[in-house]
Formats: sequence, C-alpha cells, structure tokens
Amino acid sequence: MAPIEEPDTNLLHVTRISQYRRSLLPLLLSYYPPAKGVVLAYEDVSLSSQPPKTASSSANKSSRRHAGDADADADDLERIAEQEEGVVLTRCVDEYMAPYVWATASLLIWRPAPNSYLDATLTHQSATHITLAHLNTFAITVLKESLPADWTWHTEKANKKKKGFDGLVADEGGWWMDGELNEIRKGLPMRVRVREWDVRGGKGKGVLRVDGSLLSVEEERSKVAKKAGKAVVGRNARVTGGEVMEVD
Repeated sequence: MAPIEEPDTNLLHVTRISQYRRSLLPLLLSYYPPAKGVVLAYEDVSLSSQPPKTASSSANKSSRRHAGDADADADDLERIAEQEEGVVLTRCVDEYMAPYVWATASLLIWRPAPNSYLDATLTHQSATHITLAHLNTFAITVLKESLPADWTWHTEKANKKKKGFDGLVADEGGWWMDGELNEIRKGLPMRVRVREWDVRGGKGKGVLRVDGSLLSVEEERSKVAKKAGKAVVGRNARVTGGEVMEVD
C-alpha cells in the first residue's frame, strides 16, 4: 500500500551565494544553512579578492563618494584591476596556511518540504521502523506507526534484538508483509510522504534527518483519532472498575 498520489513539489532549487572560503567541496551533500537545504552540486564559480558588490554596498559607496571620501573607490579600483589583469589575490588568515578567497557560485539545493512526496527505495526494515533512500543518498525513516494498518511483521529469529546506530531497537531477522501477504523486500520502490525534517550538526553545515510516512494526511489523522478514542474508552473502564454504570 502506497500513499495517495499527490502533485509533485519541486524540491530542487538553484541559489547563488557568495562566501569567504577556502573550498566549496566540503559543502557537497551536507545541509548548508544560508541556502536552507542540502548542496548537491555547484557551478559558475567566480573568485575575487574583494566581496561581491550588492545594491546596498553600491548605495553606501555612492553616498560616501559624494561626501568626499577618497577611500570609497579603493575596492572598486581593485576589482577593475582584477578584471583587467585576470589575477585574484588570496589571503592567509592568522596561522592558517590555507588561503581564503571570495567565491561566488550557483548551488543546486535539495530542500525537503512537509507533506511533499518522494520516490524512495527500501534499504532496511525492522519491527520498529523501515528505512528508505531517496536519490540513493538521503535516508528517510518511517516508524511503524506511519505504516499501513494492514502491514504485519514476521519474525525470523525470535527474541533476538540489537540496538542500531540510530538508537532504535532493530530485530536481527524478519520482514514486513502487506495486506495481501506480499513480502516487503529490500530494494522495493515506494512513494513516501515527508512528515517532518530537521538538521543536526555544528556551525556552517549539518546532517539532515527526514521522518516519513506511507500514509496520507487523512489516513494519519484518522489513525490518531482512533487511537485517542481507544485511550479514552480504556481510561473510563479503569475508572468504573470495568462495570457498566447507569446514568439518569
């Protein structure tokens, strides 16, 4: 059972950024906060000794020029010299040997969106969750609560469990079966809905974590409502000691 088909949302974006860096390579396949997504590739790179000009910086320099500031054109003259001579001067900062330079590039960004649908492939399954891979790169975790209600887990090795790298308890042997008793095999393509995502990591970049669901939004809401209703019935039964009470 796969989620109901929904119109595709474009998750790929091209963003042009400028930064004072040593290299753009460390950004690949990591979450980059200024671009609000994961960098898949970059192109059209230009280098400069000075920060790229922006509308605000041009306006500030224009006002300084009218005020008689002779240093206001220093950066512009250096940029003109770079363009004419084709030479970009790098700069070493403090004790770091690697040179820094202003780099401007167009980044291809993968930016997930809640309730968007992704094509993914099953890479791992256990009694608690399954793991899918989108574009053979991005891992998507689907907890058992977000699996179709008619799926059942079949254990190969009873009572043998281990704790995975993600902290979740995984059975050493077993497989899921759908409502028609078809085995859910590794490598099976699926269409998964993005429930939520967040980023973990330090400054500059991070690792993206995506939680998915094989249920539509309506199916998930209905499942939550049924679970809440059962909880209320169970709580009332405990309060009344399991006996039926007559209400006037």
